Amino acid sequence: MTARGRVAVAALLILGAVGYASWLLEFVLDTGIDPLRGFASELAAADQPYGFWFRTGDLVTGCIVAVAGVLGLSRYSQGWVTAVGWIALIVFAFATVADSRLPMSCAATTDAVCAAREAGGHLPLTHDLHAMTSASASTGAVVSCLAFLLAAFRYRWPTWLKITGVTVATVFVGGTVWTLTAAGLRGQQDAWLGLGQRVQLLAFCGWLIFVALSVIHVTPERNGST
Repeated sequence: MTARGRVAVAALLILGAVGYASWLLEFVLDTGIDPLRGFASELAAADQPYGFWFRTGDLVTGCIVAVAGVLGLSRYSQGWVTAVGWIALIVFAFATVADSRLPMSCAATTDAVCAAREAGGHLPLTHDLHAMTSASASTGAVVSCLAFLLAAFRYRWPTWLKITGVTVATVFVGGTVWTLTAAGLRGQQDAWLGLGQRVQLLAFCGWLIFVALSVIHVTPERNGST
């Protein structure tokens, strides 16, 4: 049962990573969103032709990762450090679900009318709420990264796992900084916001796989809560 439980949680995390990479479909679908400059969230905007599918991808991802997070917190925490990591993943999951239910109404980077409404502050409240849920998801993801990475060194996880964690976390944090910087420069300088965000998203998919590997290889099973 222990082995099955580990495999189940790891499989959920990997499925979550696959679901969170649903934005890669933009390379085979005619979305009209520039992957170098457009927000990935614009793929799921309410007025986009494939928006429903991208919103569904986020919804399914959030639900799957939430279940994995709750199971991981209750059965596979290794002290308070990993408990923080699991809680942060749960925050990411619920924020991602909220993100999918509060989509942008339009894509400002490709729609001049939408851009003008954005500049004039005339977009629906859902845009502000979407920004809040996206920020919450990103915060949960970053905290999860830092917590599990600290655990890898604190609890002396295998060297190969530590190297993997550092590599993936570095790319993820780098992508996050790039995205935030490019968003701050938006309208003043083209810093390839879309590319930075997609690096961030892809790296976090890798991070979910890293956490899955930690469940399989290092974290002890606990009976009951942490």
